[in-house]
Amino acid sequence: MPVLAHLVQRRWRALPAIAGLLLLATPSCRLFDPPAIAQKAMADMPIKKVVLYQNGVGYFERRGKTNLESVELRVRPDQVNDVLKSLAVLDLAGGAASSISLPAEKSADRQEAEIPAQVRNATGLVGMLGVLRGADVTVETNSDSWTGRVVGVENPPQGKDDKPRPATVTLLVGDDRLVPVHIDAIKRVTIGDRALSVGLKQSLDVSKREGAWKPVSLEVRLAGDKTHDLLISYIHEVPVWRPAYRAWVETGKGLQLQGWAVVDNTSGEDWNKVNLSLVVGAPLSFRYDLHTAHHVTRPDLSVRLPQEAAAPPSPDSGFDAAPAEVPAAEAAAMPPPAPSAAPAGNAMADESMEDAKKASSSFGFAGAGPGGGGMGGGMGGGRFAKELPPSKVARRAMPAEKSKEQADDAETERQQRDAAIKNVQALVTGKEVGALYAYEATYPVTVPDRSSALINILNRHLEGRDVYLFREPQSGQAPYRAVMLRNESTGPGAGALEGGPITLYIDGTFAGEGFVGRIAKGEVAFVPYARESGSTVSQSSDDKTDELRLVTVVDGRIRIEGKQLHIRTFTVESNTGKPALAYVKTSATAGMTLRDPPKDFIKAGSDWYVPVLMPAKGKGETKLVEESPVSYEELDVTDRAADAMALYLKGAKVQDAVKGPIEQLLMIRAQIGDIQRDTKGLDSQRSVLDDEQRRIQGNLDALPAGAVAADLRRQLLGQLESASKKAGEVAKKLVENEVKIAALREKMVVLLRSIALK
Repeated sequence: MPVLAHLVQRRWRALPAIAGLLLLATPSCRLFDPPAIAQKAMADMPIKKVVLYQNGVGYFERRGKTNLESVELRVRPDQVNDVLKSLAVLDLAGGAASSISLPAEKSADRQEAEIPAQVRNATGLVGMLGVLRGADVTVETNSDSWTGRVVGVENPPQGKDDKPRPATVTLLVGDDRLVPVHIDAIKRVTIGDRALSVGLKQSLDVSKREGAWKPVSLEVRLAGDKTHDLLISYIHEVPVWRPAYRAWVETGKGLQLQGWAVVDNTSGEDWNKVNLSLVVGAPLSFRYDLHTAHHVTRPDLSVRLPQEAAAPPSPDSGFDAAPAEVPAAEAAAMPPPAPSAAPAGNAMADESMEDAKKASSSFGFAGAGPGGGGMGGGMGGGRFAKELPPSKVARRAMPAEKSKEQADDAETERQQRDAAIKNVQALVTGKEVGALYAYEATYPVTVPDRSSALINILNRHLEGRDVYLFREPQSGQAPYRAVMLRNESTGPGAGALEGGPITLYIDGTFAGEGFVGRIAKGEVAFVPYARESGSTVSQSSDDKTDELRLVTVVDGRIRIEGKQLHIRTFTVESNTGKPALAYVKTSATAGMTLRDPPKDFIKAGSDWYVPVLMPAKGKGETKLVEESPVSYEELDVTDRAADAMALYLKGAKVQDAVKGPIEQLLMIRAQIGDIQRDTKGLDSQRSVLDDEQRRIQGNLDALPAGAVAADLRRQLLGQLESASKKAGEVAKKLVENEVKIAALREKMVVLLRSIALK
């Protein structure tokens, strides 16, 4: 079917951009208006419920009664795939939906591929008439009109004056009359073949991509003659709703939190007094093209056709035979004739009205996966494993005494602030369903198409306070001022908080802005809002063993178990004029667990927040003790082994067979210790005596010869002899001690091998 694809390509190339500008500039206008019947059908089935999720989809419910045999839904092309994937129709009056029809959609590439190349490439009147060669047309000028078939279009050569001459179309009028008509003189061309004119329109639709903004109509056909009470639900893509918070923190009073949600309606239809729900959490969802016709590639077996005809063989002669019968095996293999189409049974026809009402869940959309529905996403719970215990709020230093006028002004501001907080009431209630939490509007909400709304979703009191936060204690950076809040309260709105920006007011004054992530019920969050100076943090660490326990003694091998302790001390030095609470962010040591966490300690996964009370212009510190199990194997009664044995003897499960030998081992070890201490003293004496002998010998060497120094020489010789004698006695005792220690050690080895503790 010859048609023209790009006759007006240039003229309509900017159509999508112009349409977008019109949508933004004239909110109350429509580029298309549905027919009156469609408008009535849509009015009879208004949107009654909207649920917005954090995964970019919205759930919509329509409700209404009708006596018609069908109702029409009109959706945008970008919504149709989600609608086809999720559309559910319930007739609460006992009827049923028999079918849902919509126009088939071909891809633009396939539509263009079906148009001949000469049609796709033709532009302008000259190109159009060239493509319509052989077609019946009526050509009108100001003075004449001819009806005939297009013979062709020619462009004559330029004249002597180099001016271009107009193209000429030649028509076959009647049986034998050729009429040339200058293109410039043509005022109107009418195509006589309707098939060609329809094809031309279709090609123009492809060229301007008309389906990109033209609505798609879905016709829901209903079974039964009585009135239908319909509930129609579906999902499609929508902008996610975004929360924003305001928080007032006052010393000793906790935190008052207000939450607002920004909701955008880009669905193409007004939300007029709908039940609106905003869900914290993201069920699984995905895109899937169900509208565009899907074609599969088929193998081309044309090569199996005969490539040349065979010459007829020589004629045969013979006798007539009975008509050939189909063999029984081949007859059995033949497919049976196709049965006539019968209407499929409606599974919903037998469903009671009460069951149908239950089918419409409070949240509507629960999620979808490749194999069916499923709940997913949920909230990021479990980030803070330990609850924040209640703590005394550090009192601020009392300011200088104010005048009565200043005090009255402060009291007036406080009263106005309290009144403003109380008067802003949340217009929603909340409830939990599985991993999701939903804010449900208590009053119907109206949001016109292509507009946004700001809705107050919560106004409640939380436990919170202003703190210092050292997030990078090893980097030397200054701490943050932060608000620590715990998302735990009761009553309306008590539940998870979706992440968003937060504006903070501390003691009635704007303090800064922060951002909170998703906070589950019971979780604690730190919201930094300003940098702080005048405070520093330092950290020191120490390692030691504790809780040593004797496990076994076999073949002289002593096995001991205990705890390895890693002790970290966090010291905060403050130059501020009033006490405050600081938190130091750190990480757990791999393979170790926390022992006796300090008060107000916060655990957030692998991150720990250690509280440190900061005095006014002073130092505060907190110790963090981590432990891990350790084991040792000793071949001698070392200090560690002796300590473990001593603890074993003090226990309640001491074995009598090993009690005596262990006591002897410890006694011998004590004796060895006494001898070693005596040996250490003797070593000190020997060192002193050696120094004394060297000093005396030096003095002797320095004396002159002769009778004058004879008396002094005798004295020095006597001292040297006495020191040598004492040194000999000390050396003798040292040798004796070594012999004693060797004997005792040998005895210990024998005794240790005799112990069998398992």
